[in-house]
Amino acid sequence: MNLKSLTALPFSLLLAILTSAAQALPEDEQQELVIRSQQAEMDRRTGVVIYQGNVILTQGTLKIEADRLEILHEGNVLKSAVADGKPARYQQQINVGKPVTYANGKRIEYLSDQREVIITGDANLKQGGDQFSGQRLTYDMNAETVKANGGTSTVKEGEDKPEDSRVRMVIQPKKDDNATESSGNNTEPSGNSTEQSGSSQ
Repeated sequence: MNLKSLTALPFSLLLAILTSAAQALPEDEQQELVIRSQQAEMDRRTGVVIYQGNVILTQGTLKIEADRLEILHEGNVLKSAVADGKPARYQQQINVGKPVTYANGKRIEYLSDQREVIITGDANLKQGGDQFSGQRLTYDMNAETVKANGGTSTVKEGEDKPEDSRVRMVIQPKKDDNATESSGNNTEPSGNSTEQSGSSQ
């Protein structure tokens, strides 16, 4: 997946626009919803269920792992899930023919109706060779965009310099197949990952 980025946005906000818009996978919502945990508690008035202890949620390609998971569902339809962990983990194949998206952070909010995944606290998101990290990442599955915020720099006790809280993005370069073939050998052209960071002004 090749990404284009818009940098120099205020408050360390970075917008990465994914260049292709493939058909979303409809199968996950139609699959059986399975949740395993050590404890579970349901609020029948609100329909909210709280799971704790080694929680694993699976539905089709969707998988969420957490220490604590709070979900809202209607029948077999998962409306939302809020996962807390050290870290909480998420993975799903969003589009047909695309690599699986992986994410982890202290909290992951999976919002089915909005088609969004929000990762906060040492947040990381990876798809193929492309990676994002920051204090808050928002992945819009419909628009195929990632918004990243680096948060506020802090100074730890005993340190002279503030802790680096900038957004970090690694995008793999596009491979030029034609150039590779015309070179007359089997080696690929060399190219390093590009990194872009944005920090608060």
